[in-house]
Amino acid sequence: MYFYLKEPKSEKETLIIIQFYVKSEKAIFKYSTGEKINPENWDFENRLPKSKKGIGGAKLKKITSNIMRYDTFLERLIDNCKINNIPLTRKFLKTEFDKHFKKKVAAEKKGFEYLTDFIDDFLIKAPNLINRSTKRNYTTDKIKHYKKTNNRLKEFETYRRSKIKINKFDIVVYDALVHYLTDNKKYSVNYTGDLIKNIKKLLKVADVEFGYDVHKDYERSEFSVIKEESVSIALNEKEIDTLFNHDFSNDEKLENCRDMAIIGLWTGLRVSDFLNLPQINTDDKFITVQPKKTKNSSGVKVVIPLHHQIKEVINKRGMPRMITDVKFNEYIKIVCKRVGFTDKVKGSLMVKDEKTDIYRKKVGMYPKYKLVSSHTCRRSFATNLYKMNFPTLSIMKITGHSSEKSFLSYIKVTPTEHAEKLLNHWNEYYSQKRVD
Repeated sequence: MYFYLKEPKSEKETLIIIQFYVKSEKAIFKYSTGEKINPENWDFENRLPKSKKGIGGAKLKKITSNIMRYDTFLERLIDNCKINNIPLTRKFLKTEFDKHFKKKVAAEKKGFEYLTDFIDDFLIKAPNLINRSTKRNYTTDKIKHYKKTNNRLKEFETYRRSKIKINKFDIVVYDALVHYLTDNKKYSVNYTGDLIKNIKKLLKVADVEFGYDVHKDYERSEFSVIKEESVSIALNEKEIDTLFNHDFSNDEKLENCRDMAIIGLWTGLRVSDFLNLPQINTDDKFITVQPKKTKNSSGVKVVIPLHHQIKEVINKRGMPRMITDVKFNEYIKIVCKRVGFTDKVKGSLMVKDEKTDIYRKKVGMYPKYKLVSSHTCRRSFATNLYKMNFPTLSIMKITGHSSEKSFLSYIKVTPTEHAEKLLNHWNEYYSQKRVD
């Protein structure tokens, strides 16, 4: 599919047409975007408006944004046809394009004037729609997150005593919402940021995929996903050895929890995966796992080598008995206390607010065992491999981090440990240089 000009040699503005070759009919589908442009502002090689600065550039950028709605809509139709086995024909495309674009795009004319009403309707349709980010159907977890976000929005509407129109969700509403979530509801910065991220996504869906008249402030840098660096902990290699060697033979449930923790600490899997592993054959060198989180998105499996501590645990006592993540998080704190992880370290803990009786995360100095959770296993795995000088990109392939920046913010390495890595690198480098 691509765009072309109806009259490319015209000296005046001419219509921009979208074109797509329909294989089943061996024919071309064409549809006018309704947008016009002077051919001198058209990039004939890339088949899009040129990029320019100033007022003229802003107008061209607006045209680009408008015509890309046709491209996105066409891609969505193609994907939906494939998934639902609907014949893709020019007549079908023409009918769907007319239904979508031939009526006014104002939200009032679309049937939903308010954002929360649109989201309610979207949540009903979502299981049969394609997520443009993953190119797959929206997952159950993603739909649940959007539903929770909509519930927070409805609470905000009740608080402000008015509903929010789709075309009125601007930076002023954004500021008021952030203030309400952080100051009135006392939600954490990161939880508030997650809600804002979902709202931005839903506004984009309403704008780009459903043709609503959405206020464009959601695209501004000020309409940002706020976040703060998480304060969490990791167990170093020495602490893991202490945990591994401690005798829990007099308490089966704590021994079972410790064994599960060892598997989590040396696989880097999420709790939903390492608590539900099938039988592991200790004669194998590797295990292959389909993470639940990526099963319905990228579908990528991870291959992890079997650490010797995992093999020892299974050879001695077999696979750990399955327990829930809630029980694991309860028992692992007792396990770590028994082992002696009692030094106070900086971290965040759920603390009851005396005024509201609501539990919130509070940063402070706490005994380390109180801060250990199922996620500590995954973070420790990544941190320890990094400190062992294992290639960062290889660790990311296992942990699933998409960027090195996000990975480096995830691991827990102190400035001194970074300096030690550099010192070790220099010692190794210059020793090798002297040999050469």
